[in-house]
Amino acid sequence: MSLTEKRSALGELVFTSFLFVAGVVVLWDASQLPESMMADFVGSKTFPSIIGWAMVILSALQLISVARGNLGEPEGIEGGESDAKIHWKPFALMVLGLLIFAIGLPIIGFPLASTITFVLIVYALNPNKTKWYKVLLIGITFSAVIYLSFVYALQIDLPLGFEFNQTSQEVVVDEEW
Repeated sequence: MSLTEKRSALGELVFTSFLFVAGVVVLWDASQLPESMMADFVGSKTFPSIIGWAMVILSALQLISVARGNLGEPEGIEGGESDAKIHWKPFALMVLGLLIFAIGLPIIGFPLASTITFVLIVYALNPNKTKWYKVLLIGITFSAVIYLSFVYALQIDLPLGFEFNQTSQEVVVDEEW
C-alpha cells in the first residue's frame, strides 16, 4: 500500500467514523425527546430514529469496507482549462427559483412553487442537456409525492395555493334582541 493509499484510507476512516458518531448522537438525541400521547405510531422520535439508525448502519458498513481495503476512487477529470468567468444566467435562474418558492409559496401553494423551483434549478445546472419536459414531469411527481406525504401521512398542512374562497367563515351572533 503506497503512502497516498494510506492517506486515502485514513481520510475515509476518519470521515466515516464521524458519520458513525453523528448517527449515535442522533439516536441518543432522539431517545431524549418526550413521548407524544397524541400520536398512534408516528411520534416525535420516529424520523430522527430512522435517520440515526440509517447513519449508524451505513457508516458501519463503510468502515468495514474501508478496513477490507475497498477505497473510493476519484473520478477521472479530463484535462482542459478552468472556466473562470461567472455564468450569470444559471445563477439568475437559481435565484429566481428560490425567490419564487419563498415569495410564491403562500400565494400559489407548495405544489406549484416547488415544481417551478425544481425545474428552474435543474435546468440552470445543465441547460444544454436538460430536456424541460422530463424535468417538468419529474418536478410535478416529486412535488405531488412530497405534498401528499406531508398532508396525509404526516398530518402537516402545506399551502395548496389559490385560495378563491373569499367569503368569511366567521359566525356573528347578535345579542341585542
